[in-house]
Amino acid sequence: MNEIDVLQEVFGPDEVPSAAAHDRARAALLHRINDPGPARRRPRWAIRITAMVATAAAAAVGIVALENIGAVDERGTSRPVVAALPFAKPAKAAELLENAAWAAARKPWAMPRDDQFMYVETISTLNRRKILEAAPNGPLVPGKTETVRQETWMRVDGDVMASRERGGRLEVTRRTATMSWGTIPYADLAGLTTPEKFQGWLDAPKTFGADPDALLMQQVLPPDVEAAIYRWLARQPGVQVDLHSVNLDGRPAIALTWTEEGYLKKDLLFDPRTYALIGDRLVAVDDHVRESLDGTTRIKAGDVFRLVVRSRAGIVDRPGDTV
Repeated sequence: MNEIDVLQEVFGPDEVPSAAAHDRARAALLHRINDPGPARRRPRWAIRITAMVATAAAAAVGIVALENIGAVDERGTSRPVVAALPFAKPAKAAELLENAAWAAARKPWAMPRDDQFMYVETISTLNRRKILEAAPNGPLVPGKTETVRQETWMRVDGDVMASRERGGRLEVTRRTATMSWGTIPYADLAGLTTPEKFQGWLDAPKTFGADPDALLMQQVLPPDVEAAIYRWLARQPGVQVDLHSVNLDGRPAIALTWTEEGYLKKDLLFDPRTYALIGDRLVAVDDHVRESLDGTTRIKAGDVFRLVVRSRAGIVDRPGDTV
């Protein structure tokens, strides 16, 4: 296949490059800048590349098939497509996150109404109930844990939430004058479509906020917002990648890891085939003494605080509905 064929495949009949082509060009350019290879290094001033040439370079980067990302036709019907990931074998955190961003941005999506619900199902390893109630923020106790399936529904306007644990009864709670909780306005989240906008939101004073990993695991975000958070994470110092990890349920995973508070290692786990977010965990990597209102806690390296699989998520019409 020559360069003209490559360009025709990428662009199709349109004269203007597609958003997908632009993303792949950006990813390829980042790859060339960060890892030019052993042959010869171009001087920085020489890296001036047009969108068309960059796109051809992106097509030449290792390509894999990604079949389970849906597309929506003119009738609104979802259908699977085969698409080319920016990096066939991501070896760096920035490459993993570019794949995750690229895949997230191609999910079928319609902006939810205020009266619809964000549905998230997780499978967690938790301490048994008595231990959990006595020390809700303590590490998991080996041999005294259980696996718990949890479902949550949060209305988009934040005024109704519901939950179900272990397949039991659905509990619905409505915001009242005497019952309330902190929420992030969904319109605020929907506007965070670039890493810069996300950083601005993090820096701005607000009544209620959340860490990036909590937003990704607990909210159902618009695809371009999810992609923006991944690209924001790629810019953070100390973020690393572990290509040979496993999820709580035994599935192979790629782990994005970083250290918090000097003694905790946080992992976000991605499916190595689809680059979808499938779980997270929090593990102590050093001994630490933690003082809190609950008293003094002595933490040992290797203590596990969180093991969660995110199994399903989506927008639904009412509590009890699933995807």
